[in-house]
Amino acid sequence: MEIRPLPLILKTPRKPGNRFAPLLAGIHKKLQTIYRALVRRTLRRPKSLVLVESSALGDRRFVTVVEFEGQRFLIGSSPSSVSLLARLPDAAPGSGAAIAAIDGEER
Repeated sequence: MEIRPLPLILKTPRKPGNRFAPLLAGIHKKLQTIYRALVRRTLRRPKSLVLVESSALGDRRFVTVVEFEGQRFLIGSSPSSVSLLARLPDAAPGSGAAIAAIDGEER
């Protein structure tokens, strides 16, 4: 998909007495940058690895539920190792993991 430039919102005549023209041009340039970043963000492919939930056990040890391509795993981690504790039942559509992947946030 082609990224089209943001149309110029404020057209100001280039007169010698118009002291706001450079300011408006700078604002327009910033808005174009933000617009392009938002378009790129929406065109990204969805994440295949999602952190569903994580719980601290103390002393830098964690138990984490991770979803990868519809499969869920219970993982334990410490400062020196990462272990697969169990494979969990696959996530159902509309579950917390699927919603977290859509929202782009952790649950």
